[in-house]
Amino acid sequence: MIAKGEFTVVSKWDEKNCGDVSNNMLIARVSSVYNTTGDIQGEFTVEYLLHYTNYDTENQHNSEATYAGYMVFSGTVNGKSGTFVLEEKGCYSSTGPISDLTIKANTGTGDFSGISGTGRMFSEQPKTIIEIDYIL
Repeated sequence: MIAKGEFTVVSKWDEKNCGDVSNNMLIARVSSVYNTTGDIQGEFTVEYLLHYTNYDTENQHNSEATYAGYMVFSGTVNGKSGTFVLEEKGCYSSTGPISDLTIKANTGTGDFSGISGTGRMFSEQPKTIIEIDYIL
């Protein structure tokens, strides 16, 4: 089954520099919280590691990075409720994020017990969309 949501609010973005790699390149750790609406309604609590391949000190949104992380979802998907974990790998540029997602096995609770699947996150400017194809 496919579900689609739109990120409405980034209610937290706490980024800490882990070290400079070279000129305009650095590694950062981010703790973030996103809220979504649509078929996917709820909150994603996220931990990322980012590798900035081009860091723009004037405007961070013009930077380019690759990242990996885990997203803990709590809420409803197509009327079912509970929690599950997504593994995320992607890249970011001035056009927004593009990520591949995998639902981690044995992480579902509530109605999501036994959930599996994949997904993606992408930008449809000015929106950021999350889409998952899952099996319950």
